[in-house]
Amino acid sequence: MDVDTFSGRVRELTAEHRIPGAQLSLYRDGTLWEFCAGVERTGSGRPVTPRSRFAYGSVSKLFTAALVMQLVEDGEAELDTPVTELLAGFPGHAAVGAGHPMARVTLRQLLSHTAGLVSDHEGAPLRTPSLRRYFESVVRDGHFGVPGRAFSYSNTGYAVAAYVIEVLTGQSWWDSLESYVMLPAGLDLAFVEDPRPGRRPGATVSGHAVDLSTGRTEPVGFYCESTLAAAGGIAGSATDLVRFGRAFLGEGHEALDSDLAEPEALAPMGRAVPAAEPFGLAAGWGAGWGLYPGADGLWLGHDGTLDGGSCNVRVDPASGTVLAFTTNATTGLAAWLDLVGELDDLLGLRIGHYEQPLPAGRPYHGTAALAGEFVNGELAIRVSHEAHDGGTLRLDADNGVSGVLTVGSDLVFSVTAADQGDVLFSGRFLSSADGRPADLMQYNGRTLRRAGVASRQAA
Repeated sequence: MDVDTFSGRVRELTAEHRIPGAQLSLYRDGTLWEFCAGVERTGSGRPVTPRSRFAYGSVSKLFTAALVMQLVEDGEAELDTPVTELLAGFPGHAAVGAGHPMARVTLRQLLSHTAGLVSDHEGAPLRTPSLRRYFESVVRDGHFGVPGRAFSYSNTGYAVAAYVIEVLTGQSWWDSLESYVMLPAGLDLAFVEDPRPGRRPGATVSGHAVDLSTGRTEPVGFYCESTLAAAGGIAGSATDLVRFGRAFLGEGHEALDSDLAEPEALAPMGRAVPAAEPFGLAAGWGAGWGLYPGADGLWLGHDGTLDGGSCNVRVDPASGTVLAFTTNATTGLAAWLDLVGELDDLLGLRIGHYEQPLPAGRPYHGTAALAGEFVNGELAIRVSHEAHDGGTLRLDADNGVSGVLTVGSDLVFSVTAADQGDVLFSGRFLSSADGRPADLMQYNGRTLRRAGVASRQAA
């Protein structure tokens, strides 16, 4: 590998996308390569090093899933046992009636986003973080669909998994992650928020909001609700992600040097769950890992963002390759997509990647019928019909993604997010039982229901 050429290209990509700082770590052919660019915070002069901690965002879910696999390996739980059985006798269990959807939810469903839970659930304001009270709040009004029926990406599910972890280990999710994962595996991770008495959040780089129209780059602080820490509240380096990923390499390849779990215990994280069809997000999903098509099979992977930061990790168990890329800017995803397109030429490496589906057939003509508000828990997306502009559709999501919507006759749509470096996102509208379009929308792995439509439509 031409190290100087590749390192130079990583630096060029960060500059092109106005990213203050980034890391790329690659484990291949038994060798670890580390590349760094830029600074931890714009104007600080502190250079990014291989030890700098970046917010992992949703990639944090992998560590929570691995902790669950350890508990399964130790005989403390089973993936397909209803979680209410694991919680029997503990606070929160009594809130689940026999006919309640939560009575059928399993750990495998929670980890594979097939539990029928809403994407994000804030719960009632609490003076102190309590996963028990959060769980009770989810039981009251956190279900969206039928457990085990379909995929809908859910941070809420991982918060529920964290409560199960607390019950089974007898200690907080934070303590459990340290004692079960971080310390045995020798990972230098930190928590974006740490509510434990006397603890403070770990030192991390700053996130940055990039305005491509003006070129301004403003620092922003990372934040994650304590109740959702298991879904998105971990920070660390790209190298720590690579070291974690090595535990999932196939036979004949060097695995993680420290103790995490036996390969067969971790295997369910990357084994496709039949009900998990993550349209617009990945080719499939296991009890933790997403599945991404590569040149010779599926790669394990996960992507994450949090408050001006991005994180991407890919693992090929067959070839023994692990790659992780972290940035501290809102344009990090656009840089990742450019990097994916160039790795073959730069390194002869075709990593697992999911191509966003594009609208097929002729443009959909009944655009006015598609307009409306679609919701899933705290997530809301507005589709507006601009009749004065030739019937143009526009999408505006609560998470900041917005742009013109292009819809094909197959009801698949695409939208280009200008504020994230012109990244293309895809989704689709789904027809109802009586043939009317757009009672449901799938977008970036989430399923949303048109406001006012009865929940039975999701079943």
